[in-house]
Amino acid sequence: MRKETITVPEPFYSLCTYVENALAAHGFEGYLVGGSVRDLVLNGTLADVDYTTNATPDDVQKIFPRTVPVGIKFGTVLVLYKGQRVEVTTYRADADYTDGRRPDKVIFAKDLATDIKRRDFTVNGLAYSVVKREFKDYCGGLHDIEKKILRTIGDPMARFTEDGLRPIRGCRIAAKHRFTIEDKTREAMYACRHVTARVAPERFYDEWRKTLTLKNKSAFWKNIFQAGIIGAFLPSIENYATQNLNQNFFREIDSYRQRNMASYAASVFYLLRVTDANIQKQTLLETKFPTLQMRLAISLLSSPLFTLEENLERFAFKKELAKIAKAERIHHIRFFLAMREGKMRGEVKSADEITLFRKKIVGFYKSIRLLKDPLDFADLTVNGVDIEHLGITGRAVGHVLHHLLENVLEDPKKNERGVLLNLANHFSKSL
Repeated sequence: MRKETITVPEPFYSLCTYVENALAAHGFEGYLVGGSVRDLVLNGTLADVDYTTNATPDDVQKIFPRTVPVGIKFGTVLVLYKGQRVEVTTYRADADYTDGRRPDKVIFAKDLATDIKRRDFTVNGLAYSVVKREFKDYCGGLHDIEKKILRTIGDPMARFTEDGLRPIRGCRIAAKHRFTIEDKTREAMYACRHVTARVAPERFYDEWRKTLTLKNKSAFWKNIFQAGIIGAFLPSIENYATQNLNQNFFREIDSYRQRNMASYAASVFYLLRVTDANIQKQTLLETKFPTLQMRLAISLLSSPLFTLEENLERFAFKKELAKIAKAERIHHIRFFLAMREGKMRGEVKSADEITLFRKKIVGFYKSIRLLKDPLDFADLTVNGVDIEHLGITGRAVGHVLHHLLENVLEDPKKNERGVLLNLANHFSKSL
């Protein structure tokens, strides 16, 4: 690949030239490195800017007026410039890894080649000088990008033993860029699965989260499965994945555009037929899922909407919708529709049938919102205090309110204060 084909867009160009020129003015060199260069080569975009340099962290802090020592013990200093930020890390050499997660100690190197050769994948082993418009490629990264191959720098067993998260990251990178994982690299992923299993759970969650925006999530799951590391990644659902990670899963996981991690996790469980709520919760806890997202995921999987038949009527839909917490209703509808449509596709229903079903559900929901049909206790024209004034106390108050809501769900016209108080009086006599 010719260097003239690489263009760094603003505001990154100004940031990169600022960093490189400042380092050069003090006798040091600096290179854009890693995933930053990979993405720049592939699609001309940048999200994160990472630099590597022969300047020590102390040198970097002296050279740049605004810095934050975010990872000083690992040689990383955050440089701030006109609202932008860039991590500048000193060249590092290989060190021993005894826990499969992080080096036992940090050893600074004096040259770029040494730093590059300790990294994970060849496509992440590129360095680029924006000022000089010059690549440094010590491991064939440009060739592998062109051929769309993912392989490690050097011995894959060594790379994956150093950091057990690398196989998961590799599966994600390959999926994102539609790369083929080289055979020896994939075989080493399996051989090192015991190292991957020791990775901190929050690091697994972070990799899983990064696949949320992938258009071809199926490729990530295929890579994980083909590498034989699903058990190291999500051990509690390994058996379900072995049985149900099939073409239906791959098709549907891509057809449903998840908006958050709750719906993403729920769709994985649903499509893998993980119906045991305890296993669902255990898996989410194992990956340190955020509490609110975990609760929503479990709620989606037990949605009362799944009890509905395809030929449902509006009242049946409204009645089940009322059982769902107000803040979660739209999430439940989206998830239910996506999963039910997938089920209908599996049953070889026509596109017209699927479209009509979606329109029916969406139409029901829109009409409920438009007509402001009461769905919650708060929508009733009476409340618990009103019920107590009728001489009803204790748990009976809740029973009466439930009875009133059921009446109003069936006939919204009954939601008038006098009518409800009269209904409450009659119902209380049967308690």
